[in-house]
Amino acid sequence: MNRWLLTRLLEWSKTQIGDVNMDYAYHLRDVAPSRLWRFSMIKVVEGGRKAVPADAYHAAGMAAAMVEDCGPCVQIHVNLALKDGVNADVLRMLAARTLDKAPPHVALAFRYGDTVSRGEAADEMRDEIRKLWGEKGLIELAFTIATARFYPAVKRGMGLAHTCERVVIHDRETLTAKAA
Repeated sequence: MNRWLLTRLLEWSKTQIGDVNMDYAYHLRDVAPSRLWRFSMIKVVEGGRKAVPADAYHAAGMAAAMVEDCGPCVQIHVNLALKDGVNADVLRMLAARTLDKAPPHVALAFRYGDTVSRGEAADEMRDEIRKLWGEKGLIELAFTIATARFYPAVKRGMGLAHTCERVVIHDRETLTAKAA
């Protein structure tokens, strides 16, 4: 694929995901351009959000990225959540893992993303999610969790992942609580 076109794709991506470290993407562009194109298509696999409220949807993806301990990935989830209208204070609660202060449906989605990402049983949470948003909602969360884990795995495999210690939410740094 054309280097110029891929560079434009990366520049456009920053307008969508915010100003985050994208060294991995420029490395892919320079070394394996066809892989960068495939990497960029994962959001197509994820699909859109229709059944689950924005705050819960982004909470599940954010939790998965936090389990993977990829700082830029968590920041991207925060940025996308803010663009989707999620309350900044809720995102700070999630980053700090103060789930008792978050709305119950958001805490549920975050715990679900965390649990699934760890490969642990989540049957009771899955049943709660089905009651709230149906089977389609459950599938949406499953896809956002899976795709949230894809990016850190590629970056870590390339040796370009950065640990998650803080996120910036509306120009205010928030320390993240490390996954236990």
